Amino acid sequence: MSDPSAPKAPFRYTAEQPPHPAAMPFGRIEQFALVMAIAWLGVAYFAPGSLLAPGLLIVLLASGSWVALRALRRLIQHSVWRLRNRLLSSYLFIAVVPVLLLFALGWMGAWVIASQTAFYLVAAEFNKRIEVLHDSSAAVLTGALGSSAEPASRLFSLLNSRFPGVEYLFTRPGQPDVRLPVDSKLTAPPNVQEHTSGLLLKDGLLYAWAHHHSGQGSVTVIAPLTRAYLADLIPGLGAITLMDMSSGDRRMKLHDRDTDDDRAVRGVPAPANFFDLQILWGSELPVYDWANPSAERKVVLGIHTRISQVYRVVFSQKADVDQPLLSSFYLFAGLFLFFEVVALVIGISITRTITGAVHHLYEGTRRVQAGDFSTRIPVRGRDQLADLSHSFNSMTENLEKLLVVAKDNERIQADLTIAREVQEQLYPRTVPPSDSLVLTARLNPARSVSGDYYDYQRVNDHCIALALGDVAGKGISAAILMANVQSALRAQIRHSQELGQACCTSSIVSQLNKHLHAHTTAEKYATFYFGVYDETTGILTSTNAGHLQPLLFRGGEVIRLDVNGMVVGAFALAKYDESTVQLEPGDLLVLYTDGITEPENEYDEMFGEDRLIETIQRVIDRPNDAIIAEVFRAVEQWIHAPDSNDDMTILLVRRVA
Repeated sequence: MSDPSAPKAPFRYTAEQPPHPAAMPFGRIEQFALVMAIAWLGVAYFAPGSLLAPGLLIVLLASGSWVALRALRRLIQHSVWRLRNRLLSSYLFIAVVPVLLLFALGWMGAWVIASQTAFYLVAAEFNKRIEVLHDSSAAVLTGALGSSAEPASRLFSLLNSRFPGVEYLFTRPGQPDVRLPVDSKLTAPPNVQEHTSGLLLKDGLLYAWAHHHSGQGSVTVIAPLTRAYLADLIPGLGAITLMDMSSGDRRMKLHDRDTDDDRAVRGVPAPANFFDLQILWGSELPVYDWANPSAERKVVLGIHTRISQVYRVVFSQKADVDQPLLSSFYLFAGLFLFFEVVALVIGISITRTITGAVHHLYEGTRRVQAGDFSTRIPVRGRDQLADLSHSFNSMTENLEKLLVVAKDNERIQADLTIAREVQEQLYPRTVPPSDSLVLTARLNPARSVSGDYYDYQRVNDHCIALALGDVAGKGISAAILMANVQSALRAQIRHSQELGQACCTSSIVSQLNKHLHAHTTAEKYATFYFGVYDETTGILTSTNAGHLQPLLFRGGEVIRLDVNGMVVGAFALAKYDESTVQLEPGDLLVLYTDGITEPENEYDEMFGEDRLIETIQRVIDRPNDAIIAEVFRAVEQWIHAPDSNDDMTILLVRRVA
């Protein structure tokens, strides 16, 4: 038989490990996607023109996408399994991502503002020059009403300096037309009876023009648009173009004979850095078609430049407040980056502190789960995590102590098991044969070993001895005293048998009292009942030493037998008497301990002798085993528990003949 006190191997616990992406199960979806891939490859190779190939490809893409999503989810789970990665990911989404979004928003905002600013500068300058043509033509017409064409000649010289190649036509009723230069072929626009200015499409080329008409005459001024002219609108800004969005050849032909498509981007500067985006922006402008005045045509005035170039042009004209403003901006930008870096360093440091403590706790917990209760983890700082680490160390220290206590308890339990096996050998194994008595006993110990004692044995050919005792206390000490009582009683009976004397119950109990008093401490005592039944006469002679009164059920009557003295083991000179009772056929004698009558319910009411009598009377006609089972069931129902706090023992003696 194995030794119960031998140390047991520690329980090994394997903590859950982070799922590895390569360990993703190859389930039905993956199998289905693999089958679809093989089928599609087969159809594409052997029957490339089959209509089945596109359908298989669609199914393959759908199943493959699902497999990819599962793999991505598995990868994310693996990445954030550790608390450090989870916290860093949280910090990334809480701090870094918003900063990046703000940076992207500022970057796009700078691009939008630069785009709008660039177009505003170009459009404003372009409209300003158109207004010059408009105002000049209006001034000529107004000045001609009361004089000659001399004002037109003076104004033409000024316009030619601003608009190279400008042409001028001044018509008056009844007077010759005035053309400047004199070799100009310009004619009056057809069907124009109002004041107008803007863009003009004539002979496939673009012009800036203005036209004023009144009853006194009309003035028409056109200036050819060239790439140099457009680039001169905002020098250094970038490439400025005019495009016809309704035509296949969107690039409008200017008066330059260069049609190289790359000319539009020649003025775009190189990027200052990676974030220096290109700007392509424009807006529609109406165009008057000389050949088809009723047609509505529009061109797009576009600008092609970069963000840095726009701000370089805007800030090229420095004011007194520019330098402090830029310095403040650079200062705040530098402070922002500085504090962002400091926050990042602090966040990573705090994260390392948290994850370091959690990692130590995790490793310590795994070692504890593996049975190593001597584990201690380092404690750093004076925060809640440090307190948690202290608590963990205290817990493992207490667990180590509890493990020692548990091992001691295992040894004690093993000893108790052996003691119970030994004690069970002390109880009578068989019932002595008898023609007139049926003896049945049952003992339910409250603990592993019991302080109750019952016994029956044949003294001689016609006498049977009965005994029932209840030792004060519980556990090992009560069990040892019970064994002492049992051995002393059997020694006294054997001594009487050897002398050939009849068993005198009072004498045997008196000798038992002296033996216990001499060999035990003063607080050790026991209640004890000892009787001898003579089968020839049917007389039961007994001595009750402080035990509960036995109950004799005779017909419908209950007779309580006498108590003949005090408990045994308390006083050496205690005196004991004897009582006799004639057992008649059908009589039932019930011997029991206080574990039957003293259990209490939730209202602190004891089961009591009256309920015991009532229970037995209800089933008295049944066999002894059934009566005992009913008594124990009634007690369990009374206390609402399967076990009592005291040893429960009952001995039934039934006279059958």
